[in-house]
Amino acid sequence: MATDVFEKQTMLVLLILLPLFLGASMQRTTTPAIRHVLRGWFPNACTLVICTPPETQERHQGTTIIGLPAVQELRGEKGDSNNPEFEVLQTQIRDLQTQLDVLKAFIIKTQQVLLTPHGVIVGEKIFKTDGTRGDYNAGRATCSHMGSTLAVPRDAAENSAVQQIVIWHNANALLGINDMATESKFEDLNGNVIGYSNWAPGEPNNKGNEDCVEMHPDGKWHDRGCLLEQLIICEF
Repeated sequence: MATDVFEKQTMLVLLILLPLFLGASMQRTTTPAIRHVLRGWFPNACTLVICTPPETQERHQGTTIIGLPAVQELRGEKGDSNNPEFEVLQTQIRDLQTQLDVLKAFIIKTQQVLLTPHGVIVGEKIFKTDGTRGDYNAGRATCSHMGSTLAVPRDAAENSAVQQIVIWHNANALLGINDMATESKFEDLNGNVIGYSNWAPGEPNNKGNEDCVEMHPDGKWHDRGCLLEQLIICEF
């Protein structure tokens, strides 16, 4: 029931945002020349309407109907697609599609956080957990199943975001960092040496062959054995 309510709320937000997004994009990118060219598309199909600022009294409330003859005009009498205005139109359509893709990705990320309590957004990243615990390999598998990876803080802001989740759960959390390949050379899941760290005093100490890393509620890092089960936090 809660999921159904959330999905309805998400769709409502999307329906509110999308017309505003599209309206702003079309008003900004559609030139008078292009709007003139677009008139008359697809006369035998469903009418497609683009709302733009009125240019003459012949238009009603700034509405332009799009139809097929204009496309022929753009392409030229012999179907020439090198018409500059047609190329501009194609570019604008591609730009609009890119903007829509960005908006879609943002909505999906936001939905993922809202569906799971204790999610934190910082910059372009989302950190979250559903409270699952596991060892290092289980953590990697759990996050991978959700299309994400184990959390790897790259700066103080991201470290603080992960720390908030650790405090909420009052538990140490796995990080996607290890020195399995070379002792004391800590790398992320892609094998890149980490540039940021927040080690606790005296850490890492490799006590008992500790190759993995966990964060404590104070935000400090400790190296730990990879078989110990800790809170799993994923990043998107």
